[in-house]
Amino acid sequence: MPSSTHSSASLLTGQGHAEITSRKVAGIPERLDPADDSLPVWTERYLDLAVRGVRSAEVTAKISRHLERFGAWITGGLGHDRLSAVTPREITAWRDHLAAAGNRERDNLPAPMAAATVNNHLAHLSALFTWITAHAPAGLLRHGDPTKKVPPLPLPAPQPRALAAAQVRTVKNVVDRIETFHELKGRRHRGAATPRVHAHARPLRDRAIIYLLFGTGLRRAELVGLDLDQLEPADPDRLRQAKKARLVGVRGKGRTSRTVFLGRDARQALADYLAQERPGDAAASTVAGTAAAALLLSAASIAARRPDGRLSARSINTIVGEIGRLHDAQMPDPDRKLGTLRPHDARHTFAYGLSQASGHNRAELERRLGHANDRYLRLYTNPPDDIAADYIEDL
Repeated sequence: MPSSTHSSASLLTGQGHAEITSRKVAGIPERLDPADDSLPVWTERYLDLAVRGVRSAEVTAKISRHLERFGAWITGGLGHDRLSAVTPREITAWRDHLAAAGNRERDNLPAPMAAATVNNHLAHLSALFTWITAHAPAGLLRHGDPTKKVPPLPLPAPQPRALAAAQVRTVKNVVDRIETFHELKGRRHRGAATPRVHAHARPLRDRAIIYLLFGTGLRRAELVGLDLDQLEPADPDRLRQAKKARLVGVRGKGRTSRTVFLGRDARQALADYLAQERPGDAAASTVAGTAAAALLLSAASIAARRPDGRLSARSINTIVGEIGRLHDAQMPDPDRKLGTLRPHDARHTFAYGLSQASGHNRAELERRLGHANDRYLRLYTNPPDDIAADYIEDL
């Protein structure tokens, strides 16, 4: 952490009058070292002292990525990386740039960034400058924290994404037949006594993922963060019979923790996966010298998988999205097509079903969803469009 003043001895050891004058022209207080006015230096100090080892590895990587983007933006736009040059105007320009062209499409062309994602960048930048303001030498940020005068983007009204009952039924129908979609169909595989699936395919795991999402309302990050020892019972045979099987210590937002109970479909799907697919993928991690603690593992045949085999949040998006595509390919009725199926759609669907089953019991919703915010509880419990339309059909 830099000192707020420098020894006056530096003025007596060869520091020329011209250099001191140039500092004044550049706007750096005489008592500060030029390194004190470096945005990359302060960013690295903040990450080392306030983020790394404090936040999870995934969140730390996200914060680092967002702050690096801002640093590159400042350097590219101003031609230097001086911290004292960061003004509310620059923060506003950064916000507007992200909103207009913060993403990249598949052909590498710029694309707009969602307002919520832009605001997430601003929140990480605000945390950085709050920390710098508290620890910086006096006079470095002459006008205070530049992020405080820049409002976040207004968020669009949240839309419910719960699936209709008919859609849930057809999704489960596809998931129950998922193994047939992964079977090898070549001539040499025809007539085999035991159908073979593609090397990377894990249909039983994918079925368990869908039933866990729709049957528990787990967030994507909560799902990939689950360990096998959180499942009670973890033995496949006992799991099939237990009516009160549960996941304990599920870590949610804001360092919350809750217990999640498993319904019949989730129990059966997990038991099948634990008995047939997981052992092989877990053994591969053990051979590599890393214990496979995660409940859900990626295929051992994937060369780039993590050493511990844990799935990434992006993998959940891919798996759920593929289920949605298989569903729509099997569905001739356009009104029952899903479009893009997202993991959070399952959370909305679970929340609406739980609200109906519990008589809109707020305490139960808070416990099972891990969310006490009224805004989100109302969103999660909004009915699907077809049910909402039926409410007013005869009014």
